[in-house]
Amino acid sequence: MNSKNITHKVLTFFFILSINISYSLADAPENMVIIPGENGNESFYMDKYEVTNAQYKVFIDNNPQWHKDNALVSIVGDTYLWGWKGNKYPKGRGNHPVVAISWFAAKAYAEWVGKDLPTQAQWEKAARGSLIDKKYPWGDADPHNRANFDRYTPKVSFRIPPTMKVGSYPPNEYGLYDIVGNVDEWCLDRLDVDDIHRRYHILRGGSWFNSAEEFQISTISQHPVYDGIGTVGFRCVLPANGIMSSDVAFDMSTWIYENMQNGFDSALYSLSRGNITDSGLETKFDEIVKYFTKYPRTFEQELNQVFFDVVVDNNPYINSEDFCINTDTTLLLWKFYLEIHFKHNDKSLDEKLNLLRGCLLDKIDEIFMEDGRSDS
Repeated sequence: MNSKNITHKVLTFFFILSINISYSLADAPENMVIIPGENGNESFYMDKYEVTNAQYKVFIDNNPQWHKDNALVSIVGDTYLWGWKGNKYPKGRGNHPVVAISWFAAKAYAEWVGKDLPTQAQWEKAARGSLIDKKYPWGDADPHNRANFDRYTPKVSFRIPPTMKVGSYPPNEYGLYDIVGNVDEWCLDRLDVDDIHRRYHILRGGSWFNSAEEFQISTISQHPVYDGIGTVGFRCVLPANGIMSSDVAFDMSTWIYENMQNGFDSALYSLSRGNITDSGLETKFDEIVKYFTKYPRTFEQELNQVFFDVVVDNNPYINSEDFCINTDTTLLLWKFYLEIHFKHNDKSLDEKLNLLRGCLLDKIDEIFMEDGRSDS
């Protein structure tokens, strides 16, 4: 084969390749890039930029339950939107990444825009590109002037931290900006799924706070799922196959249920040790319910009544006068109700309780198994 033919074939190959790349990028949703799949992994889209204050404001404007003063402290922490005044982000920082966002809040935003949080594997693939075993998305070169990092001083405010506008530094080979530095980014992955007493999720990428050694691609950190601080933000992904992870309403209701259960058990143990009285136990129960749900504990009467009606109406063998509802069952009712509450926050209380009735009809066997009862 002569050199002219070889040259022609090479040029043809790169022409076809360029068409395919252009086609893939053209298919990507706005402000997202495609991350190609390999080794059996699906391709996916990822946000070019970290989610900004301005973008997050659109979310809370359309979802009042996530307003700074409305969101449950038990799922967003004490520092949620720390530097904001009410529902207004700090002046001039609309294009800076939103920070002080818990994992739950980040997941809720992602779902609202029809996306998801990246898994650890997705994040690392996107950050590394084709540069295997390199420190940074650009290789091993000095990170100065390539990322926002090592900005901490004793005078730094974590309320309005020294982040940079998204896109301030050159992108990596996939077109992702600030994939390291600026803010740590939440991943979908839970650190230890077997630990029900404490729940942490993975953070990747490092932030303005970290040193050059601490924000390398290989660095993995973690943070409590319910808390947000001035170094933590996020970006979203969109699976090419459209399959999303479990919804955040289920995650939040399950997490609250587990924590309420642990709190009740701890209070009962204190009672058994003589550390609190019966009245002290009731006070403790009241505090646990109010903190995790914002509802007064008297709302349990509504939940128990719905359960009572469903059980008695659908089981003629149960004597309504002898039927009682124990604490474990009441906690389970909270779990089912809270999932409805989070999914349908725009509905009235009566509408939510009606949805609970339908839910209990579907889950009646599960409830009786949980509290140790049977139909016999």
